[in-house]
Amino acid sequence: MTFDELLEYLAVHDVRLTGTGDVLHYDAPAAAMGAELVTALRSYKGELLRWLAAPADEREVTRAPLSAQQERVMEVAGRSAHPASWNVGLRVELLGDLDVAALDAALDGLVARHHALRTRLTCDGGIWTQRILAHRSVPLPVVELTALAPDTARCRAGAVCQELVASAFTLAHEAPVRYTLIRLAPGESWLVLVLHHVACDGRAVTVLLRELAVGYRTARDHGSPDFGPPATAQCTDYARWQQGQWDESTRRRRLAYWAEHLGDGPLALELPFDRPAPRQPSGQAATCRFEIPRPVRLAVEALARERGVTVTAVTAAALALLLARLSGQPDVTLSMPYANRSPQAYEDTVTVLATALPVRIRTAAAVTFAQLVGQAADGLFAGIDNLLPTAWIYRQVPVPAAGSAPSAMGVSFAFQNTLDTDVALPGLTVRVHDLPTGAARSVLVIALVPGPGGIDGYLEYPVDRLADGTARRWMTGYVDLLATACGGAHRPLAELRRSLV
Repeated sequence: MTFDELLEYLAVHDVRLTGTGDVLHYDAPAAAMGAELVTALRSYKGELLRWLAAPADEREVTRAPLSAQQERVMEVAGRSAHPASWNVGLRVELLGDLDVAALDAALDGLVARHHALRTRLTCDGGIWTQRILAHRSVPLPVVELTALAPDTARCRAGAVCQELVASAFTLAHEAPVRYTLIRLAPGESWLVLVLHHVACDGRAVTVLLRELAVGYRTARDHGSPDFGPPATAQCTDYARWQQGQWDESTRRRRLAYWAEHLGDGPLALELPFDRPAPRQPSGQAATCRFEIPRPVRLAVEALARERGVTVTAVTAAALALLLARLSGQPDVTLSMPYANRSPQAYEDTVTVLATALPVRIRTAAAVTFAQLVGQAADGLFAGIDNLLPTAWIYRQVPVPAAGSAPSAMGVSFAFQNTLDTDVALPGLTVRVHDLPTGAARSVLVIALVPGPGGIDGYLEYPVDRLADGTARRWMTGYVDLLATACGGAHRPLAELRRSLV
Protein backbone atom coordinates (compact mmCIF):
# COMPACT_ATOMS: atom_id res chain seq x y z
CA MET A 1 0.00 0.00 0.00
CA THR A 2 1.50 3.32 -1.08
CA PHE A 3 1.14 6.49 1.00
CA ASP A 4 -1.45 7.88 -1.42
CA GLU A 5 -3.39 4.61 -1.29
CA LEU A 6 -3.28 4.75 2.49
CA LEU A 7 -4.70 8.28 2.53
CA GLU A 8 -7.43 7.17 0.15
CA TYR A 9 -8.24 4.19 2.40
CA LEU A 10 -8.41 6.41 5.48
CA ALA A 11 -10.82 8.77 3.74
CA VAL A 12 -13.11 6.12 2.29
CA HIS A 13 -13.31 4.08 5.51
CA ASP A 14 -13.60 7.07 7.87
CA VAL A 15 -10.38 6.30 9.74
CA ARG A 16 -9.57 9.44 11.73
CA LEU A 17 -6.02 10.33 12.75
CA THR A 18 -4.57 12.71 15.31
CA GLY A 19 -0.98 13.34 16.20
CA THR A 20 0.56 14.36 19.53
CA GLY A 21 4.30 14.94 19.34
CA ASP A 22 5.68 11.75 17.83
CA VAL A 23 2.63 9.68 18.78
CA LEU A 24 0.04 8.78 16.13
CA HIS A 25 -3.50 8.05 17.29
CA TYR A 26 -6.21 6.51 15.12
CA ASP A 27 -9.93 5.92 15.50
CA ALA A 28 -11.38 3.45 13.01
CA PRO A 29 -14.66 1.58 12.54
CA ALA A 30 -14.28 -2.11 13.33
CA ALA A 31 -14.89 -3.05 9.67
CA ALA A 32 -11.92 -0.91 8.58
CA MET A 33 -9.40 -2.46 10.94
CA GLY A 34 -7.00 -5.14 9.86
CA ALA A 35 -3.37 -6.14 9.87
CA GLU A 36 -2.69 -4.37 6.58
CA LEU A 37 -3.96 -1.05 7.94
CA VAL A 38 -1.94 -1.34 11.16
CA THR A 39 1.19 -2.20 9.17
CA ALA A 40 0.66 0.75 6.84
CA LEU A 41 0.12 3.16 9.74
CA ARG A 42 3.37 2.03 11.33
CA SER A 43 5.29 2.17 8.03
CA TYR A 44 4.14 5.69 7.20
CA LYS A 45 4.00 7.07 10.73
CA GLY A 46 6.48 9.88 10.03
CA GLU A 47 4.79 10.93 6.79
CA LEU A 48 1.37 10.85 8.49
CA LEU A 49 2.55 13.01 11.40
CA ARG A 50 3.98 15.59 8.96
CA TRP A 51 0.74 15.42 6.96
CA LEU A 52 -1.29 16.02 10.13
CA ALA A 53 0.93 18.98 11.05
CA ALA A 54 -0.02 20.80 7.83
CA PRO A 55 -2.94 23.26 7.93
CA ALA A 56 -6.24 21.39 7.76
CA ASP A 57 -7.27 23.02 4.49
CA GLU A 58 -4.08 21.77 2.80
CA ARG A 59 -4.25 18.08 3.79
CA GLU A 60 -4.91 16.53 0.42
CA VAL A 61 -6.09 12.92 0.35
CA THR A 62 -6.12 12.34 -3.40
CA ARG A 63 -6.70 14.12 -6.67
CA ALA A 64 -8.24 13.21 -10.01
CA PRO A 65 -9.37 14.81 -13.25
CA LEU A 66 -12.95 16.01 -13.52
CA SER A 67 -15.52 13.78 -15.16
CA ALA A 68 -17.07 15.00 -18.41
CA GLN A 69 -20.24 15.87 -16.49
CA GLN A 70 -18.33 17.93 -13.94
CA GLU A 71 -16.46 19.76 -16.69
CA ARG A 72 -19.74 20.55 -18.45
CA VAL A 73 -21.25 21.96 -15.26
CA MET A 74 -18.20 24.17 -14.73
CA GLU A 75 -18.31 25.29 -18.37
CA VAL A 76 -21.97 26.35 -18.35
CA ALA A 77 -21.75 27.76 -14.82
CA GLY A 78 -18.86 29.94 -15.97
CA ARG A 79 -21.11 31.44 -18.67
CA SER A 80 -24.04 32.11 -16.33
CA ALA A 81 -24.95 35.70 -15.54
CA HIS A 82 -25.28 34.80 -11.86
CA PRO A 83 -22.65 32.55 -10.20
CA ALA A 84 -25.22 30.89 -7.91
CA SER A 85 -27.40 29.66 -10.79
CA TRP A 86 -26.04 26.12 -10.42
CA ASN A 87 -26.64 25.83 -6.68
CA VAL A 88 -29.05 23.12 -5.53
CA GLY A 89 -30.93 24.03 -2.35
CA LEU A 90 -33.21 22.12 0.01
CA ARG A 91 -35.14 23.24 3.07
CA VAL A 92 -35.88 20.29 5.35
CA GLU A 93 -38.64 21.02 7.87
CA LEU A 94 -38.17 19.10 11.11
CA LEU A 95 -41.17 19.06 13.44
CA GLY A 96 -40.83 17.34 16.80
CA ASP A 97 -38.12 16.58 19.34
CA LEU A 98 -34.94 17.05 17.31
CA ASP A 99 -31.66 15.61 18.60
CA VAL A 100 -29.29 18.34 17.37
CA ALA A 101 -26.17 16.43 18.37
CA ALA A 102 -27.29 13.40 16.35
CA LEU A 103 -28.04 15.59 13.33
CA ASP A 104 -24.64 17.26 13.65
CA ALA A 105 -22.92 13.86 13.81
CA ALA A 106 -24.87 12.54 10.81
CA LEU A 107 -23.99 15.53 8.63
CA ASP A 108 -20.36 15.34 9.70
CA GLY A 109 -20.35 11.65 8.85
CA LEU A 110 -21.72 12.33 5.36
CA VAL A 111 -18.89 14.77 4.66
CA ALA A 112 -16.37 12.20 5.85
CA ARG A 113 -18.02 9.47 3.76
CA HIS A 114 -18.18 11.19 0.34
CA HIS A 115 -15.25 12.69 -1.56
CA ALA A 116 -17.57 15.02 -3.49
CA LEU A 117 -18.35 16.89 -0.26
CA ARG A 118 -14.67 17.49 0.51
CA THR A 119 -13.37 18.51 -2.91
CA ARG A 120 -11.71 21.65 -4.21
CA LEU A 121 -11.70 22.36 -7.93
CA THR A 122 -8.72 24.05 -9.56
CA CYS A 123 -8.04 24.93 -13.19
CA ASP A 124 -4.52 25.30 -14.55
CA GLY A 125 -3.99 25.97 -18.24
CA GLY A 126 -7.55 24.89 -19.01
CA ILE A 127 -7.10 21.56 -17.20
CA TRP A 128 -9.46 20.97 -14.28
CA THR A 129 -8.45 18.95 -11.22
CA GLN A 130 -10.49 17.85 -8.22
CA ARG A 131 -8.47 17.79 -5.01
CA ILE A 132 -10.00 15.79 -2.17
CA LEU A 133 -9.03 17.13 1.23
CA ALA A 134 -8.94 15.23 4.48
CA HIS A 135 -12.06 15.35 6.56
CA ARG A 136 -12.14 17.71 9.50
CA SER A 137 -15.12 18.13 11.76
CA VAL A 138 -16.90 21.49 11.69
CA PRO A 139 -19.74 22.14 14.16
CA LEU A 140 -23.20 22.42 12.65
CA PRO A 141 -24.01 26.15 12.33
CA VAL A 142 -27.21 26.98 14.22
CA VAL A 143 -29.33 30.11 13.80
CA GLU A 144 -31.41 30.54 16.95
CA LEU A 145 -34.73 32.34 16.37
CA THR A 146 -36.84 30.84 19.16
CA ALA A 147 -36.88 34.09 21.12
CA LEU A 148 -38.61 35.96 18.26
CA ALA A 149 -42.33 36.22 17.60
CA PRO A 150 -43.49 33.42 15.23
CA ASP A 151 -44.09 35.71 12.22
CA THR A 152 -40.79 37.49 12.75
CA ALA A 153 -38.95 34.18 13.13
CA ARG A 154 -40.38 32.84 9.86
CA CYS A 155 -39.53 36.02 8.00
CA ARG A 156 -35.97 35.95 9.30
CA ALA A 157 -35.66 32.21 8.57
CA GLY A 158 -36.75 32.79 4.98
CA ALA A 159 -34.10 35.48 4.58
CA VAL A 160 -31.42 33.13 5.95
CA CYS A 161 -32.50 30.43 3.50
CA GLN A 162 -32.30 32.80 0.56
CA GLU A 163 -28.91 34.10 1.63
CA LEU A 164 -27.52 30.56 1.88
CA VAL A 165 -28.86 29.31 -1.46
CA ALA A 166 -28.07 32.50 -3.42
CA SER A 167 -24.44 32.77 -2.28
CA ALA A 168 -21.92 31.55 -4.84
CA PHE A 169 -19.40 28.85 -4.01
CA THR A 170 -15.70 29.61 -4.42
CA LEU A 171 -14.90 26.06 -5.45
CA ALA A 172 -11.13 26.48 -5.47
CA HIS A 173 -11.18 27.29 -1.76
CA GLU A 174 -14.36 25.80 -0.28
CA ALA A 175 -16.24 22.53 -0.46
CA PRO A 176 -19.33 22.43 -2.71
CA VAL A 177 -21.69 21.95 0.24
CA ARG A 178 -22.99 24.11 3.05
CA TYR A 179 -25.64 23.49 5.67
CA THR A 180 -27.23 25.35 8.57
CA LEU A 181 -29.88 24.53 11.16
CA ILE A 182 -32.48 27.23 11.85
CA ARG A 183 -34.38 26.90 15.13
CA LEU A 184 -37.72 28.68 14.78
CA ALA A 185 -39.51 27.42 17.88
CA PRO A 186 -39.43 24.53 20.33
CA GLY A 187 -40.30 21.54 18.19
CA GLU A 188 -39.75 23.30 14.85
CA SER A 189 -36.46 23.57 12.98
CA TRP A 190 -35.32 23.92 9.36
CA LEU A 191 -32.21 22.25 8.01
CA VAL A 192 -30.94 24.18 4.99
CA LEU A 193 -28.76 22.09 2.67
CA VAL A 194 -27.07 23.69 -0.35
CA LEU A 195 -24.81 21.91 -2.84
CA HIS A 196 -23.19 22.98 -6.07
CA HIS A 197 -24.44 20.96 -9.04
CA VAL A 198 -20.85 19.86 -9.76
CA ALA A 199 -21.17 17.62 -6.68
CA CYS A 200 -24.69 16.26 -7.13
CA ASP A 201 -27.64 15.41 -9.31
CA GLY A 202 -31.12 14.14 -8.45
CA ARG A 203 -29.96 10.63 -7.60
CA ALA A 204 -27.08 11.93 -5.48
CA VAL A 205 -29.48 14.10 -3.46
CA THR A 206 -31.67 11.04 -2.89
CA VAL A 207 -28.64 9.09 -1.63
CA LEU A 208 -27.63 11.89 0.73
CA LEU A 209 -31.12 12.23 2.22
CA ARG A 210 -31.39 8.47 2.67
CA GLU A 211 -27.99 8.25 4.36
CA LEU A 212 -28.75 11.31 6.50
CA ALA A 213 -31.73 9.40 7.91
CA VAL A 214 -29.56 6.33 8.62
CA GLY A 215 -26.84 8.43 10.22
CA TYR A 216 -29.27 10.40 12.38
CA ARG A 217 -31.07 7.29 13.60
CA THR A 218 -27.87 5.43 14.55
CA ALA A 219 -26.27 8.51 16.13
CA ARG A 220 -29.42 9.11 18.16
CA ASP A 221 -29.49 5.51 19.37
CA HIS A 222 -25.78 4.80 19.80
CA GLY A 223 -24.00 8.16 20.04
CA SER A 224 -22.25 8.00 16.67
CA PRO A 225 -23.50 7.49 13.11
CA ASP A 226 -23.17 4.12 11.40
CA PHE A 227 -23.80 4.20 7.66
CA GLY A 228 -22.88 0.57 7.07
CA PRO A 229 -20.23 -0.41 4.49
CA PRO A 230 -18.13 2.38 2.93
CA ALA A 231 -19.42 4.04 -0.21
CA THR A 232 -19.01 1.69 -3.19
CA ALA A 233 -17.39 4.34 -5.39
CA GLN A 234 -16.37 7.98 -5.19
CA CYS A 235 -16.49 10.87 -7.65
CA THR A 236 -12.75 10.40 -8.19
CA ASP A 237 -13.22 6.71 -9.04
CA TYR A 238 -15.85 7.59 -11.64
CA ALA A 239 -13.72 10.30 -13.24
CA ARG A 240 -10.77 7.92 -13.59
CA TRP A 241 -12.97 5.11 -14.92
CA GLN A 242 -14.55 7.39 -17.48
CA GLN A 243 -11.20 8.32 -19.01
CA GLY A 244 -10.99 5.12 -21.06
CA GLN A 245 -14.63 4.61 -21.97
CA TRP A 246 -14.73 5.68 -25.62
CA ASP A 247 -12.36 4.14 -28.13
CA GLU A 248 -11.91 6.07 -31.36
CA SER A 249 -14.23 3.91 -33.49
CA THR A 250 -17.05 4.15 -30.90
CA ARG A 251 -16.51 7.87 -30.61
CA ARG A 252 -16.71 8.40 -34.38
CA ARG A 253 -19.79 6.21 -34.74
CA ARG A 254 -21.66 8.00 -31.98
CA LEU A 255 -20.66 11.44 -33.18
CA ALA A 256 -21.98 10.50 -36.61
CA TYR A 257 -25.33 9.66 -35.02
CA TRP A 258 -25.53 13.03 -33.32
CA ALA A 259 -24.54 14.90 -36.47
CA GLU A 260 -27.37 13.15 -38.34
CA HIS A 261 -29.91 13.45 -35.50
CA LEU A 262 -29.40 17.14 -34.88
CA GLY A 263 -28.69 18.03 -38.50
CA ASP A 264 -29.61 21.64 -39.11
CA GLY A 265 -32.30 21.61 -36.43
CA PRO A 266 -32.30 24.61 -34.06
CA LEU A 267 -31.02 24.18 -30.51
CA ALA A 268 -32.77 27.40 -29.46
CA LEU A 269 -36.28 28.67 -30.03
CA GLU A 270 -37.61 32.09 -30.98
CA LEU A 271 -40.26 32.22 -28.27
CA PRO A 272 -42.62 35.18 -27.85
CA PHE A 273 -40.96 36.70 -24.81
CA ASP A 274 -42.41 39.82 -23.22
CA ARG A 275 -39.13 41.71 -23.44
CA PRO A 276 -36.08 41.60 -25.71
CA ALA A 277 -32.80 40.24 -24.41
CA PRO A 278 -30.97 42.99 -22.48
CA ARG A 279 -27.36 43.81 -23.22
CA GLN A 280 -26.52 43.27 -19.57
CA PRO A 281 -28.72 40.51 -18.10
CA SER A 282 -29.59 40.91 -14.43
CA GLY A 283 -29.09 37.19 -13.81
CA GLN A 284 -32.34 37.06 -11.85
CA ALA A 285 -34.84 34.25 -12.29
CA ALA A 286 -38.33 33.47 -11.08
CA THR A 287 -40.17 30.18 -10.71
CA CYS A 288 -43.68 29.43 -11.91
CA ARG A 289 -45.09 26.37 -10.18
CA PHE A 290 -47.94 24.32 -11.61
CA GLU A 291 -49.54 20.91 -11.19
CA ILE A 292 -50.58 18.17 -13.57
CA PRO A 293 -53.69 16.84 -11.79
CA ARG A 294 -54.12 13.15 -11.04
CA PRO A 295 -56.67 12.48 -13.84
CA VAL A 296 -54.25 13.92 -16.42
CA ARG A 297 -51.38 11.93 -14.91
CA LEU A 298 -53.44 8.75 -15.24
CA ALA A 299 -54.16 9.59 -18.89
CA VAL A 300 -50.45 10.18 -19.52
CA GLU A 301 -49.53 6.87 -17.89
CA ALA A 302 -52.24 5.03 -19.84
CA LEU A 303 -50.92 6.35 -23.16
CA ALA A 304 -47.34 5.49 -22.14
CA ARG A 305 -48.39 1.89 -21.40
CA GLU A 306 -50.30 1.62 -24.66
CA ARG A 307 -47.33 2.83 -26.72
CA GLY A 308 -44.74 0.93 -24.69
CA VAL A 309 -42.84 4.12 -23.77
CA THR A 310 -42.02 6.13 -20.67
CA VAL A 311 -44.06 8.92 -19.14
CA THR A 312 -41.08 11.14 -19.95
CA ALA A 313 -41.65 10.60 -23.69
CA VAL A 314 -45.34 11.53 -23.45
CA THR A 315 -44.75 14.71 -21.46
CA ALA A 316 -41.81 15.70 -23.69
CA ALA A 317 -43.89 15.28 -26.85
CA ALA A 318 -46.62 17.54 -25.46
CA LEU A 319 -44.07 20.17 -24.47
CA ALA A 320 -42.50 20.05 -27.94
CA LEU A 321 -45.92 20.60 -29.48
CA LEU A 322 -46.56 23.63 -27.25
CA LEU A 323 -43.13 25.14 -27.97
CA ALA A 324 -43.59 24.59 -31.70
CA ARG A 325 -46.87 26.50 -31.53
CA LEU A 326 -45.38 29.34 -29.46
CA SER A 327 -42.27 29.72 -31.62
CA GLY A 328 -43.66 28.86 -35.03
CA GLN A 329 -40.75 26.41 -35.44
CA PRO A 330 -41.79 22.83 -36.33
CA ASP A 331 -38.46 21.43 -35.10
CA VAL A 332 -37.92 21.55 -31.34
CA THR A 333 -34.77 20.35 -29.57
CA LEU A 334 -35.14 19.67 -25.86
CA SER A 335 -32.13 19.25 -23.58
CA MET A 336 -33.20 16.25 -21.51
CA PRO A 337 -31.17 15.10 -18.48
CA TYR A 338 -30.49 11.35 -18.31
CA ALA A 339 -29.61 9.83 -14.91
CA ASN A 340 -26.72 7.76 -16.35
CA ARG A 341 -26.28 5.54 -13.25
CA SER A 342 -24.43 2.76 -15.03
CA PRO A 343 -22.47 0.59 -14.40
CA GLN A 344 -24.07 -0.49 -11.12
CA ALA A 345 -20.95 0.28 -9.08
CA TYR A 346 -21.75 4.00 -9.50
CA GLU A 347 -25.49 3.77 -8.78
CA ASP A 348 -25.14 5.47 -5.38
CA THR A 349 -22.07 7.62 -6.05
CA VAL A 350 -22.46 11.17 -4.78
CA THR A 351 -21.46 13.37 -7.71
CA VAL A 352 -23.05 14.62 -10.92
CA LEU A 353 -23.46 11.66 -13.26
CA ALA A 354 -26.56 12.90 -15.08
CA THR A 355 -25.89 14.10 -18.60
CA ALA A 356 -28.00 16.20 -20.94
CA LEU A 357 -29.17 14.61 -24.19
CA PRO A 358 -30.39 16.94 -26.98
CA VAL A 359 -33.56 15.27 -28.31
CA ARG A 360 -34.86 16.68 -31.60
CA ILE A 361 -38.63 16.35 -32.05
CA ARG A 362 -40.00 17.11 -35.53
CA THR A 363 -43.62 18.01 -34.84
CA ALA A 364 -44.49 18.44 -38.52
CA ALA A 365 -43.45 14.84 -39.26
CA ALA A 366 -46.10 13.26 -37.02
CA VAL A 367 -49.69 12.60 -38.14
CA THR A 368 -51.01 11.90 -34.63
CA PHE A 369 -49.89 12.72 -31.12
CA ALA A 370 -49.27 9.01 -30.54
CA GLN A 371 -46.75 9.11 -33.39
CA LEU A 372 -45.10 12.18 -31.90
CA VAL A 373 -44.78 10.33 -28.58
CA GLY A 374 -43.09 7.46 -30.40
CA GLN A 375 -40.70 9.87 -32.08
CA ALA A 376 -39.76 11.42 -28.73
CA ALA A 377 -39.22 7.97 -27.20
CA ASP A 378 -37.08 6.83 -30.14
CA GLY A 379 -34.96 9.97 -29.92
CA LEU A 380 -34.41 9.58 -26.19
CA PHE A 381 -33.47 5.89 -26.35
CA ALA A 382 -31.22 6.40 -29.37
CA GLY A 383 -29.53 9.21 -27.47
CA ILE A 384 -28.88 6.86 -24.54
CA ASP A 385 -27.50 4.23 -26.91
CA ASN A 386 -25.14 6.84 -28.38
CA LEU A 387 -24.21 8.47 -25.09
CA LEU A 388 -21.25 10.85 -25.21
CA PRO A 389 -20.17 13.87 -23.17
CA THR A 390 -22.58 16.70 -23.91
CA ALA A 391 -19.80 19.07 -24.99
CA TRP A 392 -18.70 16.60 -27.68
CA ILE A 393 -22.27 16.34 -28.99
CA TYR A 394 -22.74 20.09 -29.30
CA ARG A 395 -19.51 20.42 -31.28
CA GLN A 396 -21.37 18.68 -34.12
CA VAL A 397 -23.72 21.65 -34.44
CA PRO A 398 -22.68 24.59 -36.64
CA VAL A 399 -22.09 27.76 -34.64
CA PRO A 400 -24.65 30.45 -35.62
CA ALA A 401 -23.33 33.63 -37.15
CA ALA A 402 -22.63 36.49 -34.75
CA GLY A 403 -25.76 38.47 -34.08
CA SER A 404 -28.15 35.85 -35.44
CA ALA A 405 -31.25 34.94 -33.43
CA PRO A 406 -30.33 37.11 -30.41
CA SER A 407 -33.66 36.45 -28.72
CA ALA A 408 -33.54 32.65 -29.01
CA MET A 409 -33.21 30.44 -25.95
CA GLY A 410 -32.76 26.73 -25.36
CA VAL A 411 -35.15 24.67 -23.25
CA SER A 412 -34.17 22.08 -20.65
CA PHE A 413 -36.86 19.54 -19.79
CA ALA A 414 -36.43 17.13 -16.85
CA PHE A 415 -38.74 14.41 -15.58
CA GLN A 416 -37.21 13.93 -12.13
CA ASN A 417 -38.14 10.35 -11.30
CA THR A 418 -34.75 9.66 -9.65
CA LEU A 419 -35.32 12.26 -6.92
CA ASP A 420 -36.87 10.83 -3.75
CA THR A 421 -37.31 13.31 -0.90
CA ASP A 422 -39.21 11.02 1.48
CA VAL A 423 -37.16 11.10 4.68
CA ALA A 424 -38.13 9.24 7.87
CA LEU A 425 -36.45 10.43 11.07
CA PRO A 426 -37.49 8.94 14.44
CA GLY A 427 -39.71 11.23 16.49
CA LEU A 428 -39.94 13.82 13.72
CA THR A 429 -42.29 14.86 10.96
CA VAL A 430 -40.14 15.71 7.94
CA ARG A 431 -41.03 17.72 4.85
CA VAL A 432 -38.47 18.51 2.15
CA HIS A 433 -38.85 21.59 -0.05
CA ASP A 434 -36.64 22.81 -2.86
CA LEU A 435 -35.07 26.25 -2.48
CA PRO A 436 -34.97 28.25 -5.73
CA THR A 437 -31.80 30.28 -6.10
CA GLY A 438 -33.45 33.20 -7.85
CA ALA A 439 -30.55 33.05 -10.34
CA ALA A 440 -31.18 32.58 -14.06
CA ARG A 441 -29.50 29.99 -16.25
CA SER A 442 -28.92 30.37 -19.97
CA VAL A 443 -31.95 28.20 -20.75
CA LEU A 444 -35.57 27.90 -19.75
CA VAL A 445 -35.83 25.03 -17.25
CA ILE A 446 -39.03 23.00 -17.10
CA ALA A 447 -39.15 20.13 -14.62
CA LEU A 448 -41.76 17.61 -13.57
CA VAL A 449 -41.62 15.75 -10.25
CA PRO A 450 -44.10 12.90 -9.60
CA GLY A 451 -46.03 13.44 -6.38
CA PRO A 452 -48.37 11.22 -4.36
CA GLY A 453 -51.30 12.21 -6.59
CA GLY A 454 -50.51 14.29 -9.62
CA ILE A 455 -47.23 15.61 -10.96
CA ASP A 456 -45.69 18.79 -9.59
CA GLY A 457 -44.02 21.05 -12.12
CA TYR A 458 -42.11 24.27 -12.35
CA LEU A 459 -40.81 26.64 -14.98
CA GLU A 460 -37.65 28.57 -14.12
CA TYR A 461 -37.29 31.64 -16.33
CA PRO A 462 -35.28 34.89 -16.53
CA VAL A 463 -37.26 37.86 -15.24
CA ASP A 464 -35.51 40.07 -17.83
CA ARG A 465 -37.44 38.27 -20.59
CA LEU A 466 -40.69 36.92 -19.25
CA ALA A 467 -43.53 38.25 -17.10
CA ASP A 468 -45.12 36.08 -14.43
CA GLY A 469 -48.50 36.15 -16.17
CA THR A 470 -47.01 34.89 -19.44
CA ALA A 471 -45.10 32.11 -17.71
CA ARG A 472 -48.26 31.01 -15.93
CA ARG A 473 -50.27 31.13 -19.16
CA TRP A 474 -47.71 28.97 -20.95
CA MET A 475 -47.73 26.32 -18.23
CA THR A 476 -51.51 26.32 -17.96
CA GLY A 477 -51.58 25.80 -21.72
CA TYR A 478 -49.12 22.94 -21.35
CA VAL A 479 -51.29 21.10 -18.82
CA ASP A 480 -54.41 21.64 -20.95
CA LEU A 481 -52.59 20.45 -24.06
CA LEU A 482 -51.30 17.35 -22.28
CA ALA A 483 -54.83 16.42 -21.22
CA THR A 484 -56.30 17.04 -24.68
CA ALA A 485 -53.48 15.27 -26.52
CA CYS A 486 -53.64 12.14 -24.36
CA GLY A 487 -57.42 12.03 -24.71
CA GLY A 488 -57.21 12.17 -28.50
CA ALA A 489 -53.82 10.63 -29.15
CA HIS A 490 -54.92 8.89 -32.35
CA ARG A 491 -56.83 11.76 -33.92
CA PRO A 492 -55.09 13.83 -36.61
CA LEU A 493 -52.53 16.13 -35.04
CA ALA A 494 -53.79 18.98 -37.24
CA GLU A 495 -56.99 19.03 -35.21
CA LEU A 496 -55.01 19.37 -31.99
CA ARG A 497 -52.89 22.17 -33.46
CA ARG A 498 -55.99 24.13 -34.38
CA SER A 499 -57.21 23.90 -30.78
CA LEU A 500 -54.04 25.51 -29.42
CA VAL A 501 -54.35 29.13 -28.37
